[in-house]
Amino acid sequence: MKTILAKFDSSFFVRNFLRTDALDIILKNNICLVFLVPKEKIEYYKKEFPHPDIVFDVLPDLKKSAIERFFNTVERFSIHTNTVYMIFRSEFEKTRNLNVTHRFFIFAAKFFLWQLGRFSFWRVFLRKVYFLIPSKKFETFFKKYKPDLVFAPYMVFTDHALLKEAKKARIKTLGMTLSWDNLYSKTFLLVHPDHLIVQTDKIANQVCEIGDYRGKITAAGIPQYDRHFTKKDVVPRSDFFKKIGADPQKKLIVYAFSGKQGLHLDFDILNIINEARNKKEFVEEVEILARPYPRTDFPEDKLKKIKSDYGILAFSSTKHVGGGNNDWEFDEESIFLLENTLAHADIVITMYSTFFIEAAIFDKPLVGVTFDGLKKPSYWDSASRFFEWDHLRDIKPLNGIWLIKNKEELVTVI
Repeated sequence: MKTILAKFDSSFFVRNFLRTDALDIILKNNICLVFLVPKEKIEYYKKEFPHPDIVFDVLPDLKKSAIERFFNTVERFSIHTNTVYMIFRSEFEKTRNLNVTHRFFIFAAKFFLWQLGRFSFWRVFLRKVYFLIPSKKFETFFKKYKPDLVFAPYMVFTDHALLKEAKKARIKTLGMTLSWDNLYSKTFLLVHPDHLIVQTDKIANQVCEIGDYRGKITAAGIPQYDRHFTKKDVVPRSDFFKKIGADPQKKLIVYAFSGKQGLHLDFDILNIINEARNKKEFVEEVEILARPYPRTDFPEDKLKKIKSDYGILAFSSTKHVGGGNNDWEFDEESIFLLENTLAHADIVITMYSTFFIEAAIFDKPLVGVTFDGLKKPSYWDSASRFFEWDHLRDIKPLNGIWLIKNKEELVTVI
């Protein structure tokens, strides 16, 4: 029996791999899977995925390592893309309360790294220096389980330490990019695995151009979207509407929150949509469903307030296990809610969420918000900047998204 060792510290891998057909395919091939996971979630995973060939062990907390945090920071700001520049320029504009000298020093350091990042020699230099730094966080696990393959399913931050140690121990390594924006904003592949899985041919080009990767690449598709195409969990509209307390005779507007960068604007947009409903500005009667972003999921009291104060439907997008920033989990109930929300939406509205991709699979009308609700922030804190991020700029010319520039246009388009 062959053994594959992998680590994961967020639920994206659970959704992308453990809750897809990929897991069953692997296990049918007489392979033992060893997963290193956060201590507070180990019992949960054992109950969710009971199988004699799956082993869970406690993941070392690499995020406390100063050297790992240092290289993660240097790597991220050495990615010479428009997205990275816009992120640290936005951070500079938002920190006006800091000492002026301190602000400009941080900005200058990031800008210097960003400019260096345009040169391949700098990226190669960082990889070589990082590889030379000793690390023995995973040595115990290599001796204990004797893996034939080490799998890094994110290719960001702490995955680098695992890959580095595996390569030094002469264990075969496999990496997988996590999402469509990672090469633009999170990694230039600080460690190169022997074989790399990407989702699309476009990302394959990015790992060569941005990540200097010259190894074997497989474009394998997006396994977590298989459910969307097969619609295996989709129930009749009337059943889903009954479950969420909605009227099936009304149209369903879904507003998907995008994450912390746009959170200060999201509620204004939601209020504009709700106000238009109350004033009967839409030609149809509508229900409004607000979907929190998984990493910034709303607590129960906020969900209740959204429902009671505005009559807007709102449910937690994930299950919560353990504590801290990564307590969220895509369990089967969360995936059911996600899939049926997409399947039964009549229109999907968001700022910069991956919902643009997922709703397109269901052939839904897509609306992208590029104005700032009732606020008037600077450009560097506004919604209009999001479609200048590289991954969104890539899909903008495809004309699959109706980009809305003001309140009146939003109501008209709906």
